[in-house]
Amino acid sequence: MQDVRTHDDQLNQMTKAGKILDALEKFYDADCTFQEGNQPVRKGRKAQHDHLSAFFATLKGFNGATLHSQGVGDDTTLTEWTFDMVGPTGPIVWNEILRRKWKNGRVVSERYYTAQ
Repeated sequence: MQDVRTHDDQLNQMTKAGKILDALEKFYDADCTFQEGNQPVRKGRKAQHDHLSAFFATLKGFNGATLHSQGVGDDTTLTEWTFDMVGPTGPIVWNEILRRKWKNGRVVSERYYTAQ
């Protein structure tokens, strides 16, 4: 479990620094799945990279990400975040829980539970 905690800590530091696409390449398995709430699953790191790149291209600014809490269990981590951004029409503040499942030091599944 210590390795999962170490990897999750490093991933969270990159997220706080706004290096989300870099973290995607470093910590996520090529076949990782991503799901936002009950939306269809996105399959693969490339699909997530394309999705995030398109979203980030719409932003006018990234004011920061605040990690409020973190839980680590058997190959699973949970983090509670607030993301503060500036979108095309004004401020965007997301409060989000991320559930990550890890295998061999890589995220193999990530699910987002978001409140705006």
